[in-house]
Amino acid sequence: MHLTDEQLNEYLDNESTEPMQIEAHLTECADCVARLTALQSLFAEIESLPELTFSRNFAAPFIPPVSLPAYLPRWLTLTLTLQTVAAWIAIMFALPLVNPYLTPVFQAVSVPTLREMLMEIQMYVVMWMQVIQSFQLPTIPTEMLTLPKELSSPTLLSVSLLGIFFLWLVANWWLLRKRPNPLA
Repeated sequence: MHLTDEQLNEYLDNESTEPMQIEAHLTECADCVARLTALQSLFAEIESLPELTFSRNFAAPFIPPVSLPAYLPRWLTLTLTLQTVAAWIAIMFALPLVNPYLTPVFQAVSVPTLREMLMEIQMYVVMWMQVIQSFQLPTIPTEMLTLPKELSSPTLLSVSLLGIFFLWLVANWWLLRKRPNPLA
């Protein structure tokens, strides 16, 4: 029984798990010695060949570009800017409604110890829980309403807000959808 090419290759690479058995077989089998000698000369020839460089990079189509563009696309920058401005406007409109509840929080100016800080946090949590429990939506005086009563119903307001939200979602989808790359 002769050695396989795999066994001979592992023996040449010094990765064989049974080098003693292979060497014992090589002392008895001239055919396996001849195959081993042929493999040694083939590997020696391969190692003696000069390094070749290709004129074309064959890997380039398969390797993604390493660097991303240093800037965001103009449409994305505009989207982010407009949404930031809209968020700030919403905060500015909500600030007068929340301000009476926030002023007690910001009146403490001294630097307390850790124990005092924890007690203060506990006190504020209790206070906020009480504020949340007693929160009532402000009522709008009827003389400030310029719309007819039929248009100022809570249902119409809810549907309008839902419509604006849906419009916002559709506009974001349209702006942020994946577009084909014109350079590809």
